[in-house]
Amino acid sequence: MEENEVSTILKVAIKLVKLMDKGADSMLPQEIVDIVKLHSKLALASAWIPVPGADLAAGAASIWGMYIRINNKIGLKVQDNIIKTVASGVATNLASYAAVSGVASALKFIPGIGSITGAIAMSATTYAMTLASGYVYLKALVYLAERNNGKVDFSGLSEAVKSVLAEKSSIKELIDTAKRNYKK
Repeated sequence: MEENEVSTILKVAIKLVKLMDKGADSMLPQEIVDIVKLHSKLALASAWIPVPGADLAAGAASIWGMYIRINNKIGLKVQDNIIKTVASGVATNLASYAAVSGVASALKFIPGIGSITGAIAMSATTYAMTLASGYVYLKALVYLAERNNGKVDFSGLSEAVKSVLAEKSSIKELIDTAKRNYKK
């Protein structure tokens, strides 16, 4: 992960930690960034699963796991079904970027060269999508914390995610930068 993506995600993590009055732990924002980076790498690895569909499911599971680990790190309790709903909503809204992953996964039906080609095509997209999903989730938590004086009320999470997803240009820029930097 290059400096641009780290910087963007770190800024959001710092803002969230400050809003939630967890600023005493100066390492917390970096720990949140490290969670996003780790899960982006795990999602990238899922692209190399040779079974079509299993690769996409593993990538989605990586995103759900990322959200859960972020929540645990900042002390938020939320039900798994809410996390899955949010992850699905983010993935659906980022579908135009994820379309490449679906096509790449389908290529894996072709033995040998199809599996390799599909994995290569899917890697950068899956990596970038996971980074963007982490960014969207953190921004949504910031949105909720700002509205509720530092408290995160998950009843407004869906609305917060929609609000963040409306910032299409910043999300597209993050995804494009992540793809470019991944290819390097």
